[in-house]
Amino acid sequence: MGLFSRRKKQDDDVTPESAPAAAEVGSDAETSVSASGIAPGSEPSGEAAAPVVNVSVQAFRGLGSPSGPAVAPPAETPEAGHDLIDPVADETPIAPAQAQSPSGRPPLPLAPVDPPEQTESIPGMPDNALLRDALAQLGDDASQAELLGVLRQSLQGHLFLRVSGDAGEQIKEGRPLAIAVVNDGESSFMLAFSSAAAVRDSVQQGDEDPAETSAVVQPVQAVYQNVIDGPFAGLIIDNASEPHRVVFPSEILQKALEEADPTFAVKTLLAAPREADSEARVAEALTTARLWVAVSDVDGDGQYGVAEAHTADGSRYLQLFSHPLEVIALGRGDQPLPFTAEQIGGVLVQQPGMSGVLVDAAGPAIAVSREALAPVIALAPAE
Repeated sequence: MGLFSRRKKQDDDVTPESAPAAAEVGSDAETSVSASGIAPGSEPSGEAAAPVVNVSVQAFRGLGSPSGPAVAPPAETPEAGHDLIDPVADETPIAPAQAQSPSGRPPLPLAPVDPPEQTESIPGMPDNALLRDALAQLGDDASQAELLGVLRQSLQGHLFLRVSGDAGEQIKEGRPLAIAVVNDGESSFMLAFSSAAAVRDSVQQGDEDPAETSAVVQPVQAVYQNVIDGPFAGLIIDNASEPHRVVFPSEILQKALEEADPTFAVKTLLAAPREADSEARVAEALTTARLWVAVSDVDGDGQYGVAEAHTADGSRYLQLFSHPLEVIALGRGDQPLPFTAEQIGGVLVQQPGMSGVLVDAAGPAIAVSREALAPVIALAPAE
């Protein structure tokens, strides 16, 4: 099986009763609802015109001195997660400012700078709007870069799981949830969904009585970990929404989690609507999150530089990333390098002319000003 795979719709025979999944679900972390109560609801609102990052130059320079880097070169053999997908020349994404799809969005694996509007395709059940919108861009024969775009947008928020029987009763009684699965020969795939409407569509497509089906909401990282730990070959997201669905093998999910911040804190904040305190909240999350920078040997002389973003007015921003996939999605051929909050603080101290940081430039993105980064600067090592 390749890194990603696409399955034919007729192959998806859902057999929830055949493989109850031993998913450990905390009673304080889930919401369950009977699928019989999932009726057609209002559809998500249409996409607005996508804003773009006003970045005119992508510059690599040594931190602390224009003439040389202050970072060690990355390991010759990248750590787990770096090789989830290798950028291919003909699939290299175009910067959001240079290309838009007919919908007004930049093409996958890129996304608009601002997060999508938060919607409830079924009242009372919030969608994972960022993941749902990425899936909506998939067509037949999706490229590796497009599937990468879906994977990176899934690393935040929650997923819906379809359960055979009453999920609430199963949780109350301490029983393993009878998660819906699809069997393919000797392999089985857990089903997950980006919205309650996608669960409804899956139930309506199958033979199971909607009154005997329910749904439970779980954090994405918990779902992925259950797939990895369980007897599953992978995960199918939105199985009844062909071609807007995807299959992720367990190996890919494991690599994605190995390099992810355990809480998905930064990506989750970037997926949420922008508020007056968004910069401050992201800055606080940067003090503890697992972070990355993009490095490149621009001149081929073994001297690695760290990527900055330069705006039209000459402002400089250090580019930070919440996951190696965020670096790869830009298609520049850069290598991800782990970077701690202490190192970020040190850079800002050494570079008083730097205006701040730009987080996850492939979108959704946020620029955090130097003033808001005071908690990070406070972590800089004493000279």
